[in-house]
Amino acid sequence: MAIMLINNSGVSFRSVSKIFITMNLSFNLSLRVPSHATVLNWVKKQGIANFRDKAFFDNEKWILIVDESIQFGNKKLLAVLAVPASKQNLDRALTYKDLVPLVLKASESWKANEIESEIRSCIDPKQVAYVVSDNGGNLMNCCTLLEKKHIEDVGHKLSWIIKEVFEGQDEFEAYTKELSGLRAKLSMSKYAHIVPPNQRIMSRFMNLPPLFHWGNRILKLLDKKLLSEQEIEKVEFVIQYRDLITQTNQLLRTINKIQKTLKNKGLSKVTASQCLSQLDDIKDERGRKVMAMIQTYFENTLQKMPDQETIICSSDIIESCFGKYKSIVKANKTVGITDLCLCIPSLMSTSSQSQTKQAMTKIKTKHIKDWKDKNIGETLYAKRNSLFKKAG
Repeated sequence: MAIMLINNSGVSFRSVSKIFITMNLSFNLSLRVPSHATVLNWVKKQGIANFRDKAFFDNEKWILIVDESIQFGNKKLLAVLAVPASKQNLDRALTYKDLVPLVLKASESWKANEIESEIRSCIDPKQVAYVVSDNGGNLMNCCTLLEKKHIEDVGHKLSWIIKEVFEGQDEFEAYTKELSGLRAKLSMSKYAHIVPPNQRIMSRFMNLPPLFHWGNRILKLLDKKLLSEQEIEKVEFVIQYRDLITQTNQLLRTINKIQKTLKNKGLSKVTASQCLSQLDDIKDERGRKVMAMIQTYFENTLQKMPDQETIICSSDIIESCFGKYKSIVKANKTVGITDLCLCIPSLMSTSSQSQTKQAMTKIKTKHIKDWKDKNIGETLYAKRNSLFKKAG
């Protein structure tokens, strides 16, 4: 139950003990209350138990989803997840239970040949159908070294397309600059309720919808005369961007629908046709450019795997895994990457009692230390402690 609270409910390690105490008090139970350190140890054991030996992957074909995390301290975390090829026809998005952890390792940098070596040590490339990742140069070059087709993640690809069409356009840059200035002026004022959402610096073009959704709603409020004179004074600049806002908002909403279709149903000739038909109502010049580039992406991807009826083209599930880890370490990012990252493979258990019991009895504390030494090495926290101990 403790492991399920961590994996399924997003409960912190310390909160698990409090939940057990609350249950005991509320239902007159006598459950033993584990400490947060014990729960942490259980999750790490479950994470290690979910890894498989190389022979396990010889029974069928697998699709690899590969990514590396943002920098945590002085290291990046490489994650390679394996999905049975049979899962690409499920007509739904992948879940944690569909995944088998293949590689989880930290390093200061990851070169293509290093990623290739890690993958080959865990699975015979002959058993790999194709690889899904973003367009990172090292990840694409790794696919070349493995002699496997690289499928571009649809989320990153569509973001790149939006960037290609909009970046550097004077009207677009002027609009986003106005929003940034407005937020800086009004965030702490009595008009804070009308400020636009934050503009993210990283992955800027993956997070445009809130900016244009805000602009579209402000235009509607202005048209219906539902703002006070003072509020109008603050936001009436959006009127000069009416065409940009309405057209881009429609385009981004349509792209969001396309992503949803592809993430749930995969890419096939049928879903490609469905997605392109959703763009038929986009008539402005920018929208038509986006449509043409999306069509090219579909054609190129389908040509890579002509024998596959459906292609998994989303690596969202691995981003979700990284998000889980980030939520755990966000309170103290200075620790860098630790064996806490074993919470990622822990997510990929079936939650059956027999599997959990086997993990708890088979995996010893020594195995956790051995795994950490091999895959994490010296942590930033340990390095800092070692240095300052010398100061006395």
